[in-house]
Amino acid sequence: MFNLSGSELVFIAILGLIVLGPEKLPGAMRRAGKVYREIRNISGNVQRQVNEAMEEPIREVRKLVEEPTKEIKNTAAAAATAFAAASGSSNPTTQAVPATPASLVAPDDVTESATVEPPTDS
Repeated sequence: MFNLSGSELVFIAILGLIVLGPEKLPGAMRRAGKVYREIRNISGNVQRQVNEAMEEPIREVRKLVEEPTKEIKNTAAAAATAFAAASGSSNPTTQAVPATPASLVAPDDVTESATVEPPTDS
């Protein structure tokens, strides 16, 4: 929480010994330990309450996302089955073949030498 290294803790202990003296230092360290422990408990409780408060909205958001997703999947499966039945395929999971680069080639009457050159400033 405070990210103190060993040398920093020694420095704080020496400073506390100088300021409080050897009689009051142990009691002050106990009080500091109790305060630190209480702060940790409070922060843990706050974090737990925030997590509990966020559980219900997160569940509702998941539900809002999952229901349409299931509907889309069911619709896609039904469409695939209908497409397979209409095309006469015996396998309803057969998917349409995407267009290949060869099918996207320009017509034969366009040659590669017909390129457009940028205008020159002369």
